[in-house]
Amino acid sequence: MQKKPRIITLEGKKDPVFYRERTKRNELFLGVGREQMALSQQKLANAVVGVAGAGGLGGGLAMMLARLGVGHIKICDPDSFEVTNINRQLGATPETIGHNKSIVVGELIHQTMPDVTVEIFPEGMQKHVAKEFVEGCDLLVDCVDFYLVDQRYDMHKAFRESPTCKSCVAGTVVGWGANVYHFTQDGLTLEDFYGIPADAEQTEEVVDKLVKLQASFLPRFPSKDAIYDYMRDTGNVPILSLAPPLGQYMIVTRAALILMGLDKAPYCTELPPMPSYLWMDASTMECGVYEFNGAFVNEDEFETHFKNFEPERLRA
Repeated sequence: MQKKPRIITLEGKKDPVFYRERTKRNELFLGVGREQMALSQQKLANAVVGVAGAGGLGGGLAMMLARLGVGHIKICDPDSFEVTNINRQLGATPETIGHNKSIVVGELIHQTMPDVTVEIFPEGMQKHVAKEFVEGCDLLVDCVDFYLVDQRYDMHKAFRESPTCKSCVAGTVVGWGANVYHFTQDGLTLEDFYGIPADAEQTEEVVDKLVKLQASFLPRFPSKDAIYDYMRDTGNVPILSLAPPLGQYMIVTRAALILMGLDKAPYCTELPPMPSYLWMDASTMECGVYEFNGAFVNEDEFETHFKNFEPERLRA
């Protein structure tokens, strides 16, 4: 018999007057005409969104969804805050070091907006958690670490079997930029896209494949070799503190448009499903839709711009 997941529920105290007051400045951009604007806000109020991962992307975007007016948020993450998280993660402070991320973020959301119901799954995305986490969700946001292949497979399987979940939106930050992409229930599956067994050993070859399959746009600097050396030496992925807010914005924008039914023309430009993705980098002013194909889009980015660069010129 499969064990039941641990769930901490913070019940939202519904207050229509408070909700209206705190969301009314959003409404003008939620449709064409007052009737549609109000309907879109009501769709958000009635929505249930599962945010898997409460780290650099998940914690902040869960708060964004609540601020936008989503009435019910599920959040899961088994990890605890570390000092290195303070540069980018919502809820990471000297006082919360060692505390579970999903609990800290969930409580912070509920304290900020007590009308939002928050369900916290502090065990993270495990096989016995996936189905119940996705159950009842209108949309899923996948912010699980890319190398946790088995956990992502369990979650995506539950997503495809869900009778209510419209889409699964995800994204990655790389250098100064970020991407967003989404899965549909009848489109490309994560399992087919990865082509990696759930229990595959995390060899350098497997990690390289995973990186290219969801972080395929290299920053202009440093070099690709420098990035890989950092990951090999530290066992961590380098993350610039400025990039997660961009990723959060891109993911929440797509999530909100899907929830409101405004994700297609004439309301917006539709984002094609996987393996397509939208990439933005404010440092190079590049923005466009690309396709994950197992290779870097700009393999020679560093060499192209730094071929004749002389570091000695920087010495004061």
